[in-house]
Amino acid sequence: MKRNTKRILALLLALCLAALCGCGSDRPQGDEQQISESTQGKDITRAAEADAVFSLNSNSKYSKNPFIATNHANQLICDLVYENMIELDDNFEVIKDAGVITEWKCDDTGKNWELTLGEGHVFHDGSPVTPRDISYSIGFAINSDRFHGRFASYQGASPGEGKVYVTLGIGDFQFIKLLNLPIIKAGTYGDTSAAGNTPMGSGPYTYNEEGDALVAFEGYPGYDSLPLKTIYLKEYTSADDVISAFEDGYIDLVINDPSSYTNLGYASTNEIHTYATTNLHFVAFNETSMLGKYSYFRIAMQYAFDRDYLVELLHGNAVSTPVPMYPTCSAYPTALANTLDYNLDTCRRILEGSGIQDYDEDGMLEFMSGSPQEIDLHFIVCADSSAKAGIARRFQEDMLSIGLKVTVHELPWDEYLTCLEEGKIQVGESEENTVPVDMYYGEVKLRNNFDLTELLQPRTKDNEMTNLNFTGSTDTAIENYINTYLASNDAVRPGTYYNLCEYLTGSSGSLITIGFEKQQIITHRGVCKGIDANFGNPLFNFQNWEIYLD
Repeated sequence: MKRNTKRILALLLALCLAALCGCGSDRPQGDEQQISESTQGKDITRAAEADAVFSLNSNSKYSKNPFIATNHANQLICDLVYENMIELDDNFEVIKDAGVITEWKCDDTGKNWELTLGEGHVFHDGSPVTPRDISYSIGFAINSDRFHGRFASYQGASPGEGKVYVTLGIGDFQFIKLLNLPIIKAGTYGDTSAAGNTPMGSGPYTYNEEGDALVAFEGYPGYDSLPLKTIYLKEYTSADDVISAFEDGYIDLVINDPSSYTNLGYASTNEIHTYATTNLHFVAFNETSMLGKYSYFRIAMQYAFDRDYLVELLHGNAVSTPVPMYPTCSAYPTALANTLDYNLDTCRRILEGSGIQDYDEDGMLEFMSGSPQEIDLHFIVCADSSAKAGIARRFQEDMLSIGLKVTVHELPWDEYLTCLEEGKIQVGESEENTVPVDMYYGEVKLRNNFDLTELLQPRTKDNEMTNLNFTGSTDTAIENYINTYLASNDAVRPGTYYNLCEYLTGSSGSLITIGFEKQQIITHRGVCKGIDANFGNPLFNFQNWEIYLD
């Protein structure tokens, strides 16, 4: 893949490929480069704020346009300025009557959808939210860095009387779950205001004239219940300044990603609320390497990773699972997942049964190819995340205990991506001295319907700009299983998802799921009550929060 491809991939799904290595999904600019993997916070000795007002951090180095805002601070601001089309709970199910779209239905193919808008939603200029605005917003979402990865099968939307009609190229009975998207007024995408490039929204707050505060919007349906009439916007960019401002009460709420290089290390004396994400940690193979090409080897590795160790390394901010769906989802295959527990004896038994044995009795396993061949698996991981590297090192130790040699390469992001693309890694001084990569540790932000298409579909010239599959696999059966799952209604979906996971773990072995991250919303103790955060909107249901400033 060429250099321009590398740049485009790094932007997918808010840099979902950057997440492949466990690096942060948004490479910071300017002062934010000071944020490190873990910055130790000072002990917090008081819970109340210092200035008797409620403030959020803002960062002028990044956009506040909701379709391209990738900075956590600015995303929080967008959550208050813009309404979402729908809202999802922590089980990734649509919350009825929580968004602007209140009813939906599709035909028996899952390709044609009818979305109905609720009444009473108006933009900050007083004009009503219409189907045209929904169509307009979806149109910008599919071309945005932040959201476009979820719309691979989208073909178009057209407004009707109180409804929006959407057409998909591939049936997806869970398409509605992809629409936790911000709504902007048609024709305002390029608007410039005192707050910067901020299209018109219909959320509970709007910017004041100076752009340094949010003021409650009287036209919002829940205006009378809003806990604050004014939210002030401060500006802190470096990690130390953000932490100090939070400790001293000059900002009152932050979002934290414990697995990212932007983890700010806030002290534990605050109130921390975690919420589920679709950020999947996984291991995949170079299926053209000496052992990676054999399904029995890949299947044996399903039992080789201590998934609970991820939870330990992230201090509880993750959930372990051997299948690529969040465990609280209704279609989660519990019975299958229970058969895939970490078990080194099972791993070695499968290896030995397939001919990987200690032929020369030196305590190490060899691979028979005419004669016994020494094994040294080359496993790459991005060095920017200590958690991912920790999982890789634990795997290395475990494999050595059963006689399998693994060399772990902890690489900077650029080197990691190059090795993924080329399928090989340099060993020793000479650039000519390379060996195939056998396995890689990745992280990717899945869609809300847990679609694995971009991660596992075979790579072609037509899809290489969006394809995240670096395995070299040409197995089209996986894509067929995925499409069958997506085209399944509620009644049959658990069965089709079970079939997909059974194929992935028991037949092809192409993907080893480690777990999903959780993220944090952090407040001072006793200041905020009623927090009901979710991945798409950490400030969900803000009108029912209670905020104490005294």
